[in-house]
Amino acid sequence: MKRNMRVTSPSVGDPNPQTAGWFDPQADNTNESDRGALVKVSEKRIATNRANAKKSTGPKTAAGKLAVAKNGIAHGAFALIPVIEDVESALDWKRYREAMLASLAPVGMLETSLAERIILTAWRQRRATRYEAEQIRLTQANAPEIVGTQLGLERGTASQAVAEILSDAAWRQHTWQTVQHFADASDETTLSQEDAENLLWHVHDQFGLKDAFDDYWQPLPEPEMWTVGMVRQLVRALAEQHGKGFDELLAAVKDKALTEWAQSGLVASQVKLKLDEYRRENLLPDNETLEKVMRYEAHLSRLFHRDLHELQRLQAMRLGQPVAAPIAIDVDVTSGRNLTLEKRTSDLEV
Repeated sequence: MKRNMRVTSPSVGDPNPQTAGWFDPQADNTNESDRGALVKVSEKRIATNRANAKKSTGPKTAAGKLAVAKNGIAHGAFALIPVIEDVESALDWKRYREAMLASLAPVGMLETSLAERIILTAWRQRRATRYEAEQIRLTQANAPEIVGTQLGLERGTASQAVAEILSDAAWRQHTWQTVQHFADASDETTLSQEDAENLLWHVHDQFGLKDAFDDYWQPLPEPEMWTVGMVRQLVRALAEQHGKGFDELLAAVKDKALTEWAQSGLVASQVKLKLDEYRRENLLPDNETLEKVMRYEAHLSRLFHRDLHELQRLQAMRLGQPVAAPIAIDVDVTSGRNLTLEKRTSDLEV
């Protein structure tokens, strides 16, 4: 039973523990009345603690349980769940760890400790690979901005301008194909509302009436399904209204649509060519990132093989197999700033 005590330091030069105020744990320093009071207090405290324990059952909500789920996680290299939130998955880590433990098959605390170190190092190697891939992805994603700037587009909006160039070329190609289809299709062929509107807009554009198109289009009744025949009737009416023949008008619309597609397609093809060149040239990260990744991966590789060799030796000893003195040579030769050569030899048994 613990007793409340006050221990004072002995006075300098006073060797007598009793006069110096030392407490002797071997001596019984309580009288009968004190001992009875302590027993009563202890029993009361125990009862109180038990009552409080019944009230405190931990978090009940899902959010509360999630908040305390990682209370036992340590910091540093031996964290129980070495997962970066919002980037890595705790479930992936759990499955990976279980699969690796099954593969390494450790027995006992020492082998398990080495196996855990190996698994953690391997997980960090996966992270390094993902980091390298993400750096390349970010570089690739920035291609439109870089290429657009190189082509003379305004910095900051070059990416959007490149996207508009490519989108415009695709739209004009679709327009040419729609006009061609309209000229050759039967009257019963169905059209989407977007294609019907696009055809009639280009007819207005042929007459220089783009600004008046909304006033023309809005009052038109919306059919359940547009057909080529319906649009042809409207185009004939517009042609008669402006004194042109239907075939003549349609040929002019086709020629203009083809010309605009050819012009926009030429610009878009140049942009695509530059984008492809940039992406091929940046399949690897920049030199600074590459050097950092290489150094980190070399460091992790040394840790991984060192612990793996030691685990293999322990397992061989446990199985009664002859185990020679460890001869594992890890040599890192660095020449210059960007060249790292690693030579590793396996355990050699003598």
